[in-house]
Parts: sequence; C-alpha cells; structure tokens
Amino acid sequence: MLRSEKICVRFGGLVAVDHVSLTVEEGTIHAIIGPNGAGKTTFFNTISGAEKPAEGKVFFRDEDITGLPPHRIAEKGIGRTFQNIKLFNSMSVLENVLCGMHLNVRSNIVQDMLGMSFQRREERELLEKCESLLKQVGLYDKRDLKANNLPYGEQRKLEIVRAMATDASLLMLDEPAAGMNPTETRELMQFIRKINDEGLTILLIEHDVRMVMTLADKITVLDHGIKIAEGSAEDVRHDANVIEAYLGKSYRGAVDV
Repeated sequence: MLRSEKICVRFGGLVAVDHVSLTVEEGTIHAIIGPNGAGKTTFFNTISGAEKPAEGKVFFRDEDITGLPPHRIAEKGIGRTFQNIKLFNSMSVLENVLCGMHLNVRSNIVQDMLGMSFQRREERELLEKCESLLKQVGLYDKRDLKANNLPYGEQRKLEIVRAMATDASLLMLDEPAAGMNPTETRELMQFIRKINDEGLTILLIEHDVRMVMTLADKITVLDHGIKIAEGSAEDVRHDANVIEAYLGKSYRGAVDV
C-alpha cells in the first residue's frame, strides 16, 4: 500500500532521516520505533507532506506522492494524528469529526447558500456517518461536549476518529498512547485492533514497547535516522542492534508478549 525508497531529510547539516526504505502491506499494523531523535516523526511528516525529502520517493498504491502538499495526500486516502493533540478545542466533539469530512463534501458554496436538496441530503449523510463513528468509540453520548472537556484518553480517540472521517485507507498514528494510563492504553490497543480488523491499514509510531510488540505485524526500528532493524516482534525483540540502541541490554528476554 505504501512504499518509501531511500528517503533522506536534512535540516542544514543534520541528517534527520538517512535513506530509509520501507513497505507497508495493506491490512497490516506496521510500527516504527526508536529512541527520541531517531527521525520517526520527521519520516511521518515526509509521508504526509509536511516535509519534502532531499532525496528519495514515496509511493501510495504505486502512485508517486513525493512532495505533494498535505491536503492532496489526505485526498489520496492517508489520514494522520500527531504527537501533541491538535483538536479544535472550542468546537464540539461532533463538529471536530465533521471537520474531518470536508474532503468528502461534493456540494459547492452556491448550493450551500441556496439550501438545495442535494446539499441538505449530503449534510444529513455526513452527520449520520459522524454519529456512527462516534458510536464505534463510545463518544456518541458526548458529541455535544467541547473537545477540551473530554478526558485525555478520549481526546486521543477523538483525534483518531477525525482522521478516520477523511475516509482514509491508511491511518498514521504518531504516539497515540502518549500520556495515557494503563487502562486507557489497553482500551486504545483494543480500538486500534478493531479498526484494523475492519480494514484500515495502520502505520504507527509508539514508545510503549509492550503495545507495539502486541499489536504490530511488522516493526521498523530507526536510530539516528537510520533503519537498523526490521521484521516481526520476535525478530526485533532479539536483535542485538535494537537491544543496544533502543531497548537497552537489560531488556533482552524481559518482555514476553
């Protein structure tokens, strides 16, 4: 579904991503892990159009999307979330999800102003879809609350639902469990597994190693912008380079999931 070929991103003399190639298979959960400063989010930004690579190519369903602006990449079917929650805090939960659906709107401004039947029908359809998504994650009863009045874990869920509302077929999640307590993390894991089972392909950055080892079909490990390992959870768990660079020597054999 997604393929990067020797992506290189530089900031002045700093090489943040150093010729990283990976392939995300459709229907899988693919995780990217690595220590702080490994280049994970920069790589995400390159895929989603926020950064342009100095070298390399990005392909989505065999189409070259390298350097396209973020809104064009979202139109292709790639949705994403961010390390720091970026909700519209003064808007309701429902309104936040509706904002994610703007790519699906077919009516134009004239039809909106005149309140034509097509526009009214489309508005009803989008509203029903938003409500359905909120029911999936247990946020329907809070649809009229301001987004910033939700507990932290539910704000994370809302951001994921808003990305899903774009009709994405590939969902990129940047540290979705950051700041969550163990209960919230377990609920998030169940939710990610559920939407993956329903057909969404997931590309995930996460520092919670147990979560990654449990969920991911394939794991790519970055260190200082370089891909140092890739494979299944079992492969990565016992890789000497990963243990030394990211997990620490004391990790060897310490986690069985």
